[in-house]
Amino acid sequence: MVQLDSLKREMADYANACGFDDAPQPTHVPGLSLVRSRISTEFTAIDYQPIFCLVLQGSKQTRIGERLHRFGALQSFIVSLDLPATACVVAATPQSPYLALALDLDITLLRDLASGLKELDTMDNSAPDTALVMGDADPALIDAMARLFALRENPMDIDVLAPLVIREIHYRLLLGDQGSALRALVQPDGHASRIARAIARIRRDYAAPLTVAALAREAGMSVSAFHDHFRVLTGTTPLQYQKALRLMEARRRLQAAAGSVTAIAYEVGYESPTQFSREYRRKFGQSPRSDRSMTA
Repeated sequence: MVQLDSLKREMADYANACGFDDAPQPTHVPGLSLVRSRISTEFTAIDYQPIFCLVLQGSKQTRIGERLHRFGALQSFIVSLDLPATACVVAATPQSPYLALALDLDITLLRDLASGLKELDTMDNSAPDTALVMGDADPALIDAMARLFALRENPMDIDVLAPLVIREIHYRLLLGDQGSALRALVQPDGHASRIARAIARIRRDYAAPLTVAALAREAGMSVSAFHDHFRVLTGTTPLQYQKALRLMEARRRLQAAAGSVTAIAYEVGYESPTQFSREYRRKFGQSPRSDRSMTA
């Protein structure tokens, strides 16, 4: 079994050697990121993709809608859907930084594994009341994530062994205590998979006008059922979800200096630059122009 103190030292040394700052950074292993933060942070917007995160040291808070989740050392969490959220590191110092490993989840791989696991038929496959589930970390998953991280410096090991370890991690997640969200997601006609398809549509056409009725129709659900299940899983409504995507994309473009504030407002789907500026300030705590000047 992995030695936790050794793993944490290796993570900190790798972050230093690679010149990582205090934001999540990809490792040389595809899909595996290292999070090292030496300071506590304020809540900032984050766009989760389906992910498994293992916290080794420190603690973090994530807010989804009105729900606040806190994760500490030797806890893990799964985000099963694409999910705009806000997050902050609450326990970190230069001497004892927040440390975590995060692995992108492959939904196609999960479905492939699920098709051959008869054990899933006897497990709870109902969707949980949120797309983020958390709990104490499974020692077997800690070991598997450590083995995946250990491959980081050897390209041949990455090519040959990483797919095997990633498959193992997905298998253990499906069967684990936190796997209910993933088991619900791989059911093609379940509520979670229908909401996932609607989310994919919103993300694809985030700048276009969308109606809840059209999204519900595509999901094969009544408007009321679709709205209720969407809000339960994501903590927000479909139109609020779309607004969050628009604002986060606008911020990305502003920070990349990719056009004027007015042009970006129109590009992400706003008809009124004034409304855009008002909602941008409400979400990020400063105006679009102020945000741009800070990164210029």
